[in-house]
Amino acid sequence: MAKKPKRSSSRKVENESAAPRRGVKSEAIRTYLKSNNSAMPKQVVAALKEQGVSVSPNMVSIIRAQAGVKKARRKATKAVADHDNTAGVKLNQAAALEAALTLYKAARGLETNQSEARKAFLLLVDILG
Repeated sequence: MAKKPKRSSSRKVENESAAPRRGVKSEAIRTYLKSNNSAMPKQVVAALKEQGVSVSPNMVSIIRAQAGVKKARRKATKAVADHDNTAGVKLNQAAALEAALTLYKAARGLETNQSEARKAFLLLVDILG
């Protein structure tokens, strides 16, 4: 089979200086994110549109990820706070379970110290109110 002759490109750049410079949009996003670190992608798009640069929220997200800009982690912060709150509750639950076990052993007549049974009873009274 014979090769087809190559066609000359019908697309010619008449003036190379008229062509947009590569990376203008990305640089505009980086510049905006430096001054507004916590801006969300849609906010960045709106701000850059006012400056005459049209970008997509997806492009902003990609540039943010490459630059290492992190958004506020509300969920993580909330999870840590919830964990700190429940840690004390779990500790109290563990102590209550231990006290209940000690009282159970005392009621069954198994090896328990009388002072331990008294402490366990007082602890349960304190926890249960």
